[in-house]
Amino acid sequence: MPDNISIRFIRESDVAAFKALRLEALREHPEAYGMDFEEETAQPDSVWNDRVGKAAGDPSGSIVLADAGEELAGMVGVWRGTGVKTRHEANIWGVYVRPKYRGHKLTDQMIVEALGWCRGGNVRIVRLTVVTCNASAVRCYQRAGFMVCGVSPEKIRIGDVYYDDLMMWRRV
Repeated sequence: MPDNISIRFIRESDVAAFKALRLEALREHPEAYGMDFEEETAQPDSVWNDRVGKAAGDPSGSIVLADAGEELAGMVGVWRGTGVKTRHEANIWGVYVRPKYRGHKLTDQMIVEALGWCRGGNVRIVRLTVVTCNASAVRCYQRAGFMVCGVSPEKIRIGDVYYDDLMMWRRV
């Protein structure tokens, strides 16, 4: 990992940087995310403030960031169930690393932090989905101990093109 990048959890002061990173991810890789760039761009600042505020202090989820100082290099979101029957599980979401920071295994480091957050919250199992055509992401998740448990056909639609998602899981 480059010396100038630190892995940390999101803070309320990260709203603008997080919004820029998240919108970039949605714009550049629409097939990889269930949220739509145009819809998210239209969200008022209050929605972004609420998202970051909640992630910075809510026991049901957080966002791990790769902080390059001048900008955020990447992110990994984690959210856990809140009900009696689902609080033992969590989901990884919104994984993205800016192109100029790729190749340094930042996602691996952010996943380690997210899994640590899960362990601290007594989470037993972590799940994620990844578009089937993203082989490098699949390899990254496999390095982190995730295993494929199924396919969600046509999970994402962009125009007339459909993308399948791999469903993956691991125990914490």
